Amino acid sequence: PMPFYQCTICNEDGSPIADDVRVLIEVQEGGPGWYGTITATQLTALTAGHTYTITLGDGRKGTFRVKRNTVAGDVDRAIAITGAEPLA
Repeated sequence: PMPFYQCTICNEDGSPIADDVRVLIEVQEGGPGWYGTITATQLTALTAGHTYTITLGDGRKGTFRVKRNTVAGDVDRAIAITGAEPLA
């Protein structure tokens, strides 16, 4: 199962980019890695190849890199991310 979370996205320096964003997270079985998809209308500022921090609604935090940021439909964007460190 791939659960959805509400999350906050920040730049590496901790400055907030977006709050209350929906993200789908999948943790790799038996490994420290995770990846996900952010669905949002306002996150055009996330740039592929850059690193950001994420805080999930359940309190876990981690950093991730953006794989790609593409338009999915008329308004929503589908932003593919890969965890750079385990969520803790």
